[in-house]
Amino acid sequence: MPPFSLFKSTKVVSASEIAAVTETGCWLNCDAPEYLVFRPFQPNMTARYTPVPLDYWIVYPDGYEAISPRQAFLEGYTAI
Repeated sequence: MPPFSLFKSTKVVSASEIAAVTETGCWLNCDAPEYLVFRPFQPNMTARYTPVPLDYWIVYPDGYEAISPRQAFLEGYTAI
């Protein structure tokens, strides 16, 4: 791999912990365990990674949605 420069992210994103995964999307814990919301997968969203419960569903300011493995998310973001 070429020697890329290092960057630190400073984005503010919306995110929710994944409670359950189905073939078509994820059930998300939205601020309270008793309040679940279903979000369908976007095209190619799971092409590189298949989410599991406790991973995170992220929505960026421009509306782009992605899934992050739990460990990577917790290492990269802090709640505000």
